[in-house]
Formats: sequence, structure tokens, C-alpha cells
Amino acid sequence: MQITSKRIIFLWFAFILLNVGVGSANAQQKAMFTQYMFNGLAINPAYSAIDESLNITALARQQWVGFTGAPNTQTLSIHSPIKSSNTSMGVILMRDQIGEVISENGAFATLAHRVQIADGTFLSLGVNGGISSYIGEYSLTGSTTASTDPVFSDQNSKRGNFGAGLMLFSDKFYAGISSPFFYYRDIGGGSSSQTAYKPHYLMQGGYLVSLGPDVKFKPNVLVKYVSGSPVQIDVNANFLLKETLWLGGSLRSKDSFDIVAEVQVTPNIQLGYSYDFTTSKLARVEKGSHEIVLNFRFATKGSLSSFAQCYF
Repeated sequence: MQITSKRIIFLWFAFILLNVGVGSANAQQKAMFTQYMFNGLAINPAYSAIDESLNITALARQQWVGFTGAPNTQTLSIHSPIKSSNTSMGVILMRDQIGEVISENGAFATLAHRVQIADGTFLSLGVNGGISSYIGEYSLTGSTTASTDPVFSDQNSKRGNFGAGLMLFSDKFYAGISSPFFYYRDIGGGSSSQTAYKPHYLMQGGYLVSLGPDVKFKPNVLVKYVSGSPVQIDVNANFLLKETLWLGGSLRSKDSFDIVAEVQVTPNIQLGYSYDFTTSKLARVEKGSHEIVLNFRFATKGSLSSFAQCYF
């Protein structure tokens, strides 16, 4: 098999993923999302408590187009309140692929409950848990040393996960902190990983401002922290025009500048698209990242919650 310059870059990229330090110094990264403000359950299990509707969200992300071994991720999340209570439940299906050798497929259940702490202001607590299947066929990379180097030994394992999150919200703002993959470990048999996963801690927030009868402005921020890695900050600004079209942009530190567009196709269907212009050195070998989100919402308590104005 011929080893091209892009394949060499991919091998180096895979090596970094596996060996950002060994043992306690190792940190395995989870998928990132540009439209996190419209895909909240994937980053905070407390998110489902904000909405009194059945909510179905599908997301597909193709990262670093043109880069050999670039990640691509798909998620499907469903959540709904439980009858007329302040408790909601949901499920997340996730597929994460890096090149032709690394894949992970998982299913996670979520449960959240909200309590009113002031007039129109609520606090919600959410938890999530589930299992995923991780496959790393590093022997297929084409490296002449893959068969002898333990760093590239094949892996096939089941992984258990537990996470939690908090959200404070009203119909004008939201603020949250979460770690959706807090306890993430190999379980059962199989060829497991020797890497030590470090939890990702996420802080998110947003505020909705009316600029007139047909224009609303919503800034958002997402901060990600992993021990041993630089803090990553994503600052976003969106404008809602005539309750139909979201237009905005984001700046992700040390990574990209992003444009975002979301259209309310019908009262129950929303379609979104984002494109990331890479600002790091990876821009030399790739052509940006694409992300598509499709959301369905159906009232379950007679009418859609006003809280949803701040998020959808």
C-alpha cells in the first residue's frame, strides 16, 4: 500500500489522539458541534427539561473536508416530558468515525427534572448513562510498524458511560455546566484501550434580546475544559428574523470561524446548516467543516413552551 503525504499526516493525527501523553497524561477527545445551541441534549443531559414538547434532533457533521482520516459524526436525540410532570427523559444515538480505522457507536439514556426557584426561572438537573462499542483497527493504517508497535495495536471494546449536568433557565436566558462523558471506561472483555480518558467539562450560556417586532438577538458561549489541554471557547452571535430565520456566526478559539443558518420550515420543523472556516494550520490540508441539523418538535402539553424561544 502506497503511503501518501496525507496518510502520513493521518498516522500522526491518530498518534496524537492516542498519545497526548501516556497513562495519566492521556486525553481522548470527544466530538465537537458548531450548532450546539440547537443540539443541547448532546452536551448537557439537563437540557431536555427546558421544553414541554416531543423533540427529535438529527445532526450530521463532516469535519475537515479533504483531509484523510477526518472525523465525521452523526447523532440522533429524542426527548420528551413525562406526562404532566416536570421530569423529562430522552435517548441519544451517536456514531463517531475517524478515517477508516476508528469508529464508535453508542446509545445513551437521559433523565432530567426541573424545579422553579423564582418567578419564571427554573433549575434543572440531568443525568445520562449508556454503552458504546469502540473499534480501532490501527493495523489497517498502512504503516510498516503498525503490526509491531503497541501504540497501533487493534482495539475492540465496550465502553460504559455516566454523565451529569445542571441548567438554569428562563424564557430569556440559559446557563449550564455539564460533563456528559464524566465516567467513561472500558467494560467487559475484548481488546481494551490502555489510554486514560479525562472528563470534558462544558459550560454554556445564552441570552435572548428583542431588537424590535421582527428581530431578536441571541449571543451564546460554550467553554470546554479538559485537564492537560488548553481551554477552548466558542463565542456565537445569532439573529432571529421574523421568527423564521436564524443567521449568525461563531469564533472557536484556536480552531475556526463559523457561519450558521437555521430556517423554520414549518411550525414543527427546523433545518440548520453551518460551515467552519479553519483558522489553524490544518487549513493547509483541508477545506473546512460542514454540519447539518434537522429538528422536529411536537406539542405534548397543549402548546409549545415559551422557554423554547431562547433555544430554538
